[in-house]
Amino acid sequence: MNLISTVCLLRQTGPEPVLFGDTITWFLIFTNLFVLIGGWVYFRWANKRFRDENKKLSEKVSERSYQVMMQKWELERKNISISQQNEEIIDSLNYARNIQYAILPKTESLKKHFTDAFVLYKPKDIVSGDFYFFEQVNDKIYLAVADCTGHGVAGAFMSMVGSSLLHQITGQKDIGGPDTILKKLNDGIVDALRQKETASHGGMDIALCCFDFGKMLVEFAGANRPLYMIRKYQADSIKPDKLPIGGFNQDEDRNFSIQSINLQPGDRLYLFSDGYADQFGGPDGKKIMTKKFKDLVLSIHESTMYQQQQTLEAYFENWKGKFEQVDDVLVVGLQI
Repeated sequence: MNLISTVCLLRQTGPEPVLFGDTITWFLIFTNLFVLIGGWVYFRWANKRFRDENKKLSEKVSERSYQVMMQKWELERKNISISQQNEEIIDSLNYARNIQYAILPKTESLKKHFTDAFVLYKPKDIVSGDFYFFEQVNDKIYLAVADCTGHGVAGAFMSMVGSSLLHQITGQKDIGGPDTILKKLNDGIVDALRQKETASHGGMDIALCCFDFGKMLVEFAGANRPLYMIRKYQADSIKPDKLPIGGFNQDEDRNFSIQSINLQPGDRLYLFSDGYADQFGGPDGKKIMTKKFKDLVLSIHESTMYQQQQTLEAYFENWKGKFEQVDDVLVVGLQI
């Protein structure tokens, strides 16, 4: 029983009508109506506000989604552009590699003048800062292995400069010995790169041999790169001068020494850059080191040059394992 019914019952049971009771009844009626109308109005207002807020939120979400979508499209566009640029760069580098390979002497050229020979050539990147040089002038054979400053594009440019200068020097009438050639090569690098006027310190380390098979003699000069020789199971390292090619220093006397070695049939000679020995890997992540490299060469020197190349490459790859190749690799092996 609600309050209105109770009031009406009291009116009926009372002795006579009471005016105050009618007032209470109407007050309660209007109060209930006011509450109902107020609740309905509040509900409509709250519902409208909710719809408005939801609409604003939806618009914000839509705008944000649009921005995210546009950012995604812009990122994809940039990625496509970068991918296209990378593809063009890779194509250019591959073309440069083909040119570099074309300039390098062929292994068959070496085998025409030596009993056997191999070339292990493994650029770190597409193009290489290591190069080898071979030239026959009259009755003499000039052979060099060079390790230029840097690798990749920078090293490749330097290798092209070095190779070109060596061809120019050996094409002169008065070539001189390997020591003189290195002196001229150093001067040529300094002049070509204007190292007396600029801060450029690029250059190379190089081992250079001049073979005279009529006299069974080899003359050697080296700039930070040695010559490794094996004869009757005995290994000797012919040391170079501790001087680089290039990098002008006015206080430094850049003269190179020459060493003459009598050859015997069966001698094995090896010229190499430092990339092989400097490779990290193995069980402890350490370098191969020069001693390990030389011991390996000594252990396989009786094999054919092709087999030596295969063994050296397999050992290198196994040692490297998951590690990145740190430098260009070049090893040239010769059998007299």
